Amino acid sequence: MKLRPFKRLILCLLGISVIYIGAIRPLQSIMINHWVVPYFENRIPIDSDISIDGVSEDQFDLVTPFQSVKIELPFNGWYWLTLGLFITAGNKQWIKWMTLYHLALFLILFLGAHLIIAGLDWFSILFNVHEHIYKVLFLIVSLMGLKPVFMNHKIDG
Repeated sequence: MKLRPFKRLILCLLGISVIYIGAIRPLQSIMINHWVVPYFENRIPIDSDISIDGVSEDQFDLVTPFQSVKIELPFNGWYWLTLGLFITAGNKQWIKWMTLYHLALFLILFLGAHLIIAGLDWFSILFNVHEHIYKVLFLIVSLMGLKPVFMNHKIDG
């Protein structure tokens, strides 16, 4: 059964929203509050100027003497929004790339947070730049992927 593009978009985003709000976000909250933040709090030396602040469901701020950096769990709300747009566009290749990217973020964020805690404050600049660029990049690509779908009024897959 082929759905009209607008209906497919609404159903896809609605379904992903229910999954994200009902299952993913509560799991992220447990991960952040019970595992991630306590782990990094134990890694920060007592006499350090670095602290953890702004803990929420899927992120926390690692505050250094020079600047604060937001550490956000991979597969957060931005991932799920973009996934819904890629699914609507039928763009399986970008779904794979985005998923691999978020899997790599687990390691990159883990190592980067350790480097910041170890005193390499300049790494927080890279994290802050990345934070703004990757969300916009995936969102733009996913919206561009929707253009042919709505222009042709048909969906493959």
